[in-house]
Amino acid sequence: MGETPSLYTLCMEIVKREILQGDDIIPHLYGLPLDMFDCLLTYLPPAALQKLQDNLSSTNKNHYESTSDCFIGGRKRRRLEDFNKAWRTLFKSRWPELDGQIQPFAWLAKPCLAKCELTSDWQQMYWETHIQNCLDAAAEKALLPSFDGCIGEIKIPGAIVKSIGYEGCINQSTRDHAKLSYHCQKFGHYARCLRLQNVLCVAETCHLLRNSKLESLVLRRIISKDHVNGLCKLLNQNKETLTSLKLIHCKLSWTFVNEICGSLHEKGMRGHKVQHFTINGSNFLETTLVSLPAGLVSFLSSGSLRSLKLCDNRLGRKSAEMVFKTLLDASSSLCILDFSENNITGWLCNFYHRPSNCPSSSQGLGKSLQSLRVLNLRGNNLQMDDANSLKYALIHMPYLEILDLSDNPIEDEGINLRTVSFPAME
Repeated sequence: MGETPSLYTLCMEIVKREILQGDDIIPHLYGLPLDMFDCLLTYLPPAALQKLQDNLSSTNKNHYESTSDCFIGGRKRRRLEDFNKAWRTLFKSRWPELDGQIQPFAWLAKPCLAKCELTSDWQQMYWETHIQNCLDAAAEKALLPSFDGCIGEIKIPGAIVKSIGYEGCINQSTRDHAKLSYHCQKFGHYARCLRLQNVLCVAETCHLLRNSKLESLVLRRIISKDHVNGLCKLLNQNKETLTSLKLIHCKLSWTFVNEICGSLHEKGMRGHKVQHFTINGSNFLETTLVSLPAGLVSFLSSGSLRSLKLCDNRLGRKSAEMVFKTLLDASSSLCILDFSENNITGWLCNFYHRPSNCPSSSQGLGKSLQSLRVLNLRGNNLQMDDANSLKYALIHMPYLEILDLSDNPIEDEGINLRTVSFPAME
């Protein structure tokens, strides 16, 4: 026979059930003594804790949460911290393996932020990770050959639904909580960083994530025009907030890349918000390229881009040359340029340096990459001729700090180019 539950446990179970079923009990809970209210927070499952916060009346918000007085009231600050601690406990309990990967950030953007400790918004991180789990589970089902339906109607595994506090259908009004659409509608606005399989790159996903303000997006196996169309809609929907985009194991034409870059531009403006752009472990369908598409040129020329990584993509010599020339012509503000694990022998063969007595080259003025700090050319089958050409290109990277030439058949004389042409790296 199991242990008999205590009266405290029975009361907490009733309160939890009442919160999940309706709103009637919630106003009465704010009248509890602080110690009892804190105990309640630690007992509630995520769905109930979320509902408790969502239903705070304006009166209670003024009582418990910070206003423009910047946490002058210690009780107000404590209430926020108590909620955040409850979310932290729930996060670490559900995903203990992710605990060490969390980076703290400011969770209340107010003018007084400098006076407050840097902390993590565990509520946001909890629901973002939950949404990622739901999307991963939905993608597994959508990838099955037998699947022929709506993405939003996919049923989420019972273990995931149970983890937020729902164990079976409580009543008629909550029968949809097993569907992906329910979770995206309720918690999608917390998503900032997501990873998506190609099967989710459809217009319906844009609708499911319509309330999200994505800042970072990782896409896998984009290989068809349909995938690109769906992705472009999602990118266009988040172009005002997206700062990082990564494509992995894709098959891309330069036309596809052009459309992807074009979808990130503000209407009527040349700029975009993306700071980090990566294409990794992918293949470009065209073996020859006469010129870069206009949309890609505009994207690369934007002043917002800080890192560009085109790694292990079988990137050709001509493509690498045109990308580099575009960046140089725009005097890009790029800090990191990574061409590693391609085969770009001869990519700088047409690079003509100016005489050393020319002020625009010797002083790093004019067309130059003043902000570039890292250049990765590892594993590109670079030869001695490439080293000689690079020697002149380095003049236009006056503040370069890291140059990776490993895994290239360059002789010792080629490696020594850095001491001959770029004393700043000594």
